[in-house]
Amino acid sequence: MRRVFCLLIGVSALLSAASGAAPADGLAAARQRGELVVGVPYLAPAPAAGAKIRTPEGLDLAMAEKLAQDLGLPFSLRQVAAADAARLLAAGEVDVVLADRAQPGQALPASLAAVATGYAARPKAVIRSDTRMRQGSDARGRSVCMAEAAVGAQALARSWGAVVRTYRVPSDALVAVREGGCDIGLVDDAVWEPLMRFPEWKKFSATLGADGARQERVWLLPAADTATQAWLDARMREWARAGAWKALPAKWARDVAFDVYLDQEVADCHG
Repeated sequence: MRRVFCLLIGVSALLSAASGAAPADGLAAARQRGELVVGVPYLAPAPAAGAKIRTPEGLDLAMAEKLAQDLGLPFSLRQVAAADAARLLAAGEVDVVLADRAQPGQALPASLAAVATGYAARPKAVIRSDTRMRQGSDARGRSVCMAEAAVGAQALARSWGAVVRTYRVPSDALVAVREGGCDIGLVDDAVWEPLMRFPEWKKFSATLGADGARQERVWLLPAADTATQAWLDARMREWARAGAWKALPAKWARDVAFDVYLDQEVADCHG
């Protein structure tokens, strides 16, 4: 009888792991609260009353939503600077924090642990297909546009000597490119290719040579919460096996292409 009982427990644990259920002692605060609170580096200002909702920069929203689905919980986002992550996690004000992996020589605080997501990207240019620009040095003095949240893209454009213009959401920057208000737009390279598959983007499918550092998103957690770290690491491996890092960028590109379609007010500028 004891062997049967142990066998049943083992089967139950395997089924739980296969279903993506959270460990009994991980993310307990989120389950008790009834909501997963995810810290992200940047939240775009809310649109004006009556304004259309637009797709935010990057995949943070999509990743938070997918993780909440794995847990069977609703979720909310909170803007959290990397320097505040340890304090807010310790206080239970957020359950996990999305951030860029620390650069070489920048150690995490001892109270934090990082779990790799498997998603990494660097800025890639969106330019009219009749451009003569080929490298970042060709962007000197030209207008380069991106979302306010795309801090890596802003730094890269400044290193080129470009004139940086930021917008609340990426579709606003891309509309400016299509309408001739910006010479170059910058988006993550992971979403560039799926965006360019749409026929209406063929005339804007020129780009520049790869430049800038590739940044990987990681989940930050309390270092002491080894149960959640193990569960989250397993979920990220499952996301990779299931093709999440193709599906999520493709959905982002589809949503942003539709945003641009709705917002563009004048014909494409090709002069």
